[in-house]
Parts: sequence; structure tokens; C-alpha cells
Amino acid sequence: MLLQAIYSTEQLVAAGGIIVFLIAIVIWVAMGASDEESSEFFDTRKGAEEEKGPKPEKPKKTTLLPDVKAVKMLRGGAFIGNRMRFKAKVVNESEYTITDVTVHLVSYPRDALMLDSGDDDVHYAKIEPGAFRSPSFEFIPTQDCVKGEVVAGMSYIDYRGIAHSLTSRPYTIRAVCDLLIPDEISPEEFRLTLQDLHSGDLVVSVDEWTPETMYEKAQHILDDSNFHIVSHEIEPSGGVVQAKIEGWAKGKYTGKSVGVELLISGSEGRTGASCTIKVSGEDNAMIVPALEDLRSRLCTWLCPRCQSTLTANQVTKLRRGGVVECNYCGATIGR
Repeated sequence: MLLQAIYSTEQLVAAGGIIVFLIAIVIWVAMGASDEESSEFFDTRKGAEEEKGPKPEKPKKTTLLPDVKAVKMLRGGAFIGNRMRFKAKVVNESEYTITDVTVHLVSYPRDALMLDSGDDDVHYAKIEPGAFRSPSFEFIPTQDCVKGEVVAGMSYIDYRGIAHSLTSRPYTIRAVCDLLIPDEISPEEFRLTLQDLHSGDLVVSVDEWTPETMYEKAQHILDDSNFHIVSHEIEPSGGVVQAKIEGWAKGKYTGKSVGVELLISGSEGRTGASCTIKVSGEDNAMIVPALEDLRSRLCTWLCPRCQSTLTANQVTKLRRGGVVECNYCGATIGR
């Protein structure tokens, strides 16, 4: 009986182990099914979200700022009578009003120019969008030769209260002929006086003009440069043209004299002429500026009828063989 009881107990234990094992399998299967459903649920949700597409991003807020480069500063100048006038121009091309605008002189040749317009700065409370201001400064030359640069600057406050500053491009002054007055002298006295003066020279070549045209042009240039024409002559010989023009003037302020000799040569009736410019003066400081001034004028294209300066576009068209009309007298110019 004891052995039978023990046997029955062992059977029960074995059967119980089998039952526990089976229950574990059932729980595992149930959990797997739950995980699969969960996976399918999330996969389905993810697919639905993908079908809807990504959520649009919220637009970023942008702050409009004034274009600092839209505030510009221009400059220019000219000799008017016995004064030199320098003008600055402040242009507000931004969309905002600028305030506390101050325009001032940064530098100028103080040894040759004296400021005659009072203060060296001008103040404006504001400049509206699309508006401009053009202050001018006047100088009185203290020498017969004025050479140097004038630079202006400006400062202003934008709508945010931030300060800005600008500086103009230098305005270069190379003026001596505008500060001269014609002075009559005989050819003999002219040549005698030149022997005791300092001098300098340079050569200008112009491919577009015949020597005859250059000769006529040079006379007008000396006259416009306030030189008295002492003598002028042109002589063709053997197909070559030789011409000479002499001029004399004195400074408005110092009274010192300056003389010029122009020697022109080239093939008769053919384009391509050279001109030697020789300047002699009692003041050494006048020689180089006078040379540069005359060189610049000789290389400038002029209307053959009224001697007005042609524009850059007109010169380009003429060099290409075209025909242009003078903006002043209406003359037709070209081949």
C-alpha cells in the first residue's frame, strides 16, 4: 500500500509539472499575439500618419532691416569765377527715414584752398525715403596752382537708433589754367623770358586726329585755358606737317607768369599726330599741374564747329566709324 501511495504521488507531481508547462505555453502564445496586434496597431497608425504627410513647419518670423547700402553719398566740384565749389549729395534710397544727418569735410588741400562757406559741416534733422540733400562748400584759392583731393563724410541714425557713417570718393583737383588770366607779350619778349624760367614737357599722341585738326584744336584749348596766343604757325613740307603755338598767362593771385609751347607734327592729311607740350613758369609748383591740365584737354574730343566736349558714348561711336550729332550746336561729326 505504501509503495502504491508513493507511486500515485509521483504521478501527481509529474502531471502537475506537465500542467504548469502547458499553462506557460498558453501565456507565451497569448503574449505573442498581443505583441503582434500592438505591432500591427502601431504600423497602421504610422501608415496613416505617412498618408497624411509631414506636418507643415510654422513660418519663421523675419525682421525687415533697412538696406544700409541704399544710403549713398556722391560728390562733385568745379571752379566758378574765382572760387572752387565742392558739392556733396546724400541720397536716401532706403524705405526708412534717416535722422540726425551730418555732412562734413574730412580733408582738402588747406595750403591752397581757404574755406569760405562758414562751418565745415552741415546738419539735417532727417531725410525721407527717396529724398536727398545737397550741401555745398565754397573755397577761395590762395595759390595760382591748386592740386589735391577733397573728401567728405557723413553720419546718420537709422530707424532702429543705430549710427552709420559713410565717406565719399576723393574729388581730385588738378587746376591751374582756370586760375590764370591772359597776359599780352611780344614773341621776342616771350622767347627771351623763357630762357630764365623753369620748365617741363611731355608728349601726347592722338591717333584719331590729323596734324591739321590738332593744330586748330590746340589753339582753341589755349584760348579756353586763359592763355594769350603769342604766335601760331603751321608749315607742311614734303608730306609732313610741322606746327607751333605759343601762349602766355599769369596767375590771378600771385601774378607769376607761365608760358606754354605746343609743337605739333604728323603726316599731311593723315590721322595720327603728336604734340609736345612744354610749360615754363616762375613758380615750379605751376608746371606739373599745367602740363596735366593741357594734356587732358588735348586728349578730349571736341566738336569741330563749337569746340564743346563730346560725350564718352559719342567718342566710342566715332572710333567705330559712326556719325554723331553735337549736343550743343547740332553739327554732324564723323567720316
